[in-house]
Amino acid sequence: MATAENGLTEWFRDAEAMEKQATTMLDALAKRIEIYPDVKAQIERHLQEMREQATALQGYLERPREGAPTLKELVGQSIATQPDLSGAFVGDKLVKRAITEISCYNILIAAAAAVGDSETRATCQDILCQEEAMLNWLKNYLASSTVEYLSPEETPDGEASTHSKP
Repeated sequence: MATAENGLTEWFRDAEAMEKQATTMLDALAKRIEIYPDVKAQIERHLQEMREQATALQGYLERPREGAPTLKELVGQSIATQPDLSGAFVGDKLVKRAITEISCYNILIAAAAAVGDSETRATCQDILCQEEAMLNWLKNYLASSTVEYLSPEETPDGEASTHSKP
């Protein structure tokens, strides 16, 4: 059981680092994405969820367990080093990140169940639901915004144009 507990703790460290990276990336993106107010609002909502998720993850890491590293050791090991996205909204990277987070939380749920940690399992299930909701929003947003971007726009002279859209 100690090996399973150690594996779960290691995966939690990875999840914590992943959340820090995602928060850094999304925070920078939210500050620059003025031309897409609906995306900015959704990212800011998800950032708040992610801060709450980080608190929940930290709660797990602070619980005393035999052989588990201390919080001080974990803080020293966790570094959020995600390159800042530049330019326009990059949906592909956000979708890939959401899929990665969903995979991570599915693994944590299975690991928590394997070691009999129902509290951790429930926390991860809650976070998984939030990540799935964000992925669904992204999938819907990207589909509708692509169609909108590609649809012809009337110009003052009656000509159709798609070149004036951001």
